[in-house]
Amino acid sequence: MILTRKSALAAVAVAGAIAGSAVGLGAAIASADPAAPPPSLEAPPSAPRKPAQTWQGQPVVWWDWGSGGHWGVWINDGFIPLT
Repeated sequence: MILTRKSALAAVAVAGAIAGSAVGLGAAIASADPAAPPPSLEAPPSAPRKPAQTWQGQPVVWWDWGSGGHWGVWINDGFIPLT
């Protein structure tokens, strides 16, 4: 079998891609550790009653993002309002 320069280069590229994928090059490493939630704020006197101490194993906190406060929980770096 006679290999031309282009086909030899293609064969080397394919072999390199297969070897690289077998070693794991190019595979991203994912981390399941969530970021720490922001500090909770103190609820004002006019706040509604706290619905629970925990929800889905997470502490219920007061959070005010400018449009009024809510009781809720931080899960996976996202706030889930409960009120």
